[in-house]
Amino acid sequence: MYKLTAIICVFNEERSLITALRSLRMNKIYHETEIILIDDFSTNVFTRKLLKRIAKFTRAKVLYSIKNEGLSHSRNLGFSNASSPYVVPIDADDILPDGALDDINECFIANPDADFIFGNYQVESHEGLESKLVSCSDICTNGIINSQKLAANWKLLGTSPCKKATWEAIGGYSMKYSYSVQDVDFWIRVMQRGFKGVYTDKCIYIWNRSEKGMNMTFDRIFMTELLNDHQSFYSLILPRRVLVNKIFEGYYPYKQSEILLPFAHENLFQLQFKNLLRVFYFLISHHTKKNA
Repeated sequence: MYKLTAIICVFNEERSLITALRSLRMNKIYHETEIILIDDFSTNVFTRKLLKRIAKFTRAKVLYSIKNEGLSHSRNLGFSNASSPYVVPIDADDILPDGALDDINECFIANPDADFIFGNYQVESHEGLESKLVSCSDICTNGIINSQKLAANWKLLGTSPCKKATWEAIGGYSMKYSYSVQDVDFWIRVMQRGFKGVYTDKCIYIWNRSEKGMNMTFDRIFMTELLNDHQSFYSLILPRRVLVNKIFEGYYPYKQSEILLPFAHENLFQLQFKNLLRVFYFLISHHTKKNA
C-alpha cells in the first residue's frame, strides 16, 4: 500500500509537467508514493501526447475529464481515486522542493491526529527572476493552525497536504468555485469543521506564480461570494456591520438584481447610509429599465 498519493492537476501544461514529475523523485519515499495525473480536457496536442506516454511508460495513473470542469473537479477526481490515507495536491506548473514528500510523511507519522499539514513555501514570479519564502509560522499557535490568525492573514498554501478522510468529511472541493477560489473555500470549510492542522517549519512547496494564472485572472465577484458564504469565518476579524457592507460593495458594481436586492433586503438595517442610497438608486433605475 502506498504511504502518500501525489495528485497533479493538468490543463495544457507541457515541459512544466515533466519538471513537476521529476521533483517527486527527489524523495526517499518516492517508490511508496502513488502518482495520479488528472487532465482537465487539455486542448494542447503536445500535452495529450505527453500524457499518453506517461500512462504507457511510467507507473503514474492518468485520469481524464470528459469536459473542462475546472480545478475543483480535477482535485475531487484525484482525491477519490487515491489509495493512500494522505494526499499531496500539486499543480502541473509547480514543483516540490527536494525531500518535501519525506518531510510531509514524517510530519504525518509524528502527528497521527493531524487532519492536514501546512508548512512554508517558496513563491517564484516573473519566470523565476523573483523568489520569496513564505513562512506560515505566524498563522498558528503552538504549532496548530489558528482560525483567527488565518482569517486576518490568509497565507495558507492552497495545496497543503491532507488526509483523504478530511476531504471526504467536508464533501470535497466546491464546483461553485472551480475556476476561482476553490482552495480558499475548501480550507475555510475544513477550519469551520474544527479539523486539526499541524505546522512544519520545512519548505514543502514551490509555487511558480504566473500573471496569467487562475489566481490573477478570475472574476473578483467570487471573492465577494466567498465572504458571503463564509460570514461566520470572516466575522472572527470583522464586525458584522463592516462585513455586510463590504459584501454589498463587492456585489454592487455588477448590478445583478437577483443577487443584490435579496442581500440588501436581508441586511437592510446593517447597511451604511451611502449603501442605502445605492439601493434606492438601483431600485429606481431597475424599475425604469423594466418599464422602458
